[in-house]
Amino acid sequence: MIKINKIHLEFESRNKVIPNLSSVSLSHYSPVEMSEFESAFLCGLIRKYEPKKILEVGVAAGGSTAIILQCLEDIGNKYEMHSVDVSEKYYRTRDKQTGFLADSIRKNLNSGTHKFYFGKILPLVIDDIGRDIDFVILDTVHSLPGEILDFLVVLPYLKDNAIVCLHDVVYHQSKLKNAFGHATGLLFSAVTADKMLNFLPDEEDQYKSRYANIAAFQINSQTMKNIYNVFLSLTLRWAYLPPQEHFNAYAEFIVKNYSQDLNSIFIESAIMNIYSINNRS
Repeated sequence: MIKINKIHLEFESRNKVIPNLSSVSLSHYSPVEMSEFESAFLCGLIRKYEPKKILEVGVAAGGSTAIILQCLEDIGNKYEMHSVDVSEKYYRTRDKQTGFLADSIRKNLNSGTHKFYFGKILPLVIDDIGRDIDFVILDTVHSLPGEILDFLVVLPYLKDNAIVCLHDVVYHQSKLKNAFGHATGLLFSAVTADKMLNFLPDEEDQYKSRYANIAAFQINSQTMKNIYNVFLSLTLRWAYLPPQEHFNAYAEFIVKNYSQDLNSIFIESAIMNIYSINNRS
């Protein structure tokens, strides 16, 4: 099932945070890598489902982290949030710590807790984070195998009916001409779940279409049963090969948590993509 325009957009939390972020110099880069509409959709989801255990994968400067924490604090329920990023330094400038924009709000939390995990990939920290995660934000490289692998890692740790929010679901249509930037859009298409999408207002018209660059789904009893469709998406061309130690960590996790048949699909997809990438002209 897919629901269109059913998430109430919540702008208040971003509006509270932005004045504190706008004074930070990031050259010509925006401190928040989500548009106002995208942040409002994300906060609308958080308001609607009031999660207790939140996982963010992909942090960058931490602008969205700050907005999410503000939204959780505005709700006022007890929560814990965990943010994971493979980079210890902000990828755009390298002279700042990943997530630094969230520092001010992290020091003044009243309702919950927040923890950063830097310099590590998700399979290496998921046991520390633990189970019963009920809200996930996936926003990393956007290219295969990227968010597909991270979703396969987090799925066994999700609480029933958990929400997964995906950023940059139409990144491959952007002016950056990143034809390989379709990982989150592919995941949104392949997963069996109840899906949610708000169309953009006419005046925003980002890609000559009202299709938004953010979407979400709620897992259900069929998500794990049909997870083979997500595994099969890995047969499409990958944009990059993970470093060997990262690949090994994902492979070990898949062997441990999924069937032999699904593991075979993963391995054969990796083999063909290693060959493909090494032989591209």
